[in-house]
Amino acid sequence: MKYYRIYSLENGETRNEILPYDLKTNDFIKGTPSFPMADMGAAKTLKVASVPSGWDGGWHPTPLKQWCVTLSGSATMETSDKKIIELKGGVAVLLDDTFGKGHHTTVVGDDDWCSMLVAV
Repeated sequence: MKYYRIYSLENGETRNEILPYDLKTNDFIKGTPSFPMADMGAAKTLKVASVPSGWDGGWHPTPLKQWCVTLSGSATMETSDKKIIELKGGVAVLLDDTFGKGHHTTVVGDDDWCSMLVAV
């Protein structure tokens, strides 16, 4: 399992990288077999967004460090190095580009893009 991270460089340009989850076996549910989990830190807020088909957010930094997890629909996020992340159901992106140029988000396809935003 992997996730994307979008981050800002000192000069304000942005990049993205693919990172593995640090999965460790955990006895999460008492009385059931253990399974691998990754502790990704504490959450501050949780929001769900439904962004309409055709929406173009232009270039913008994230307002706060947050996870963006696609629930349904499709979108793309482009970083200033021209790399594009395709966002489909289950794709997670850690948005850490809180200053500079940011990223360019576009909703693609005929359906609204629904995502969960978790501030960290």
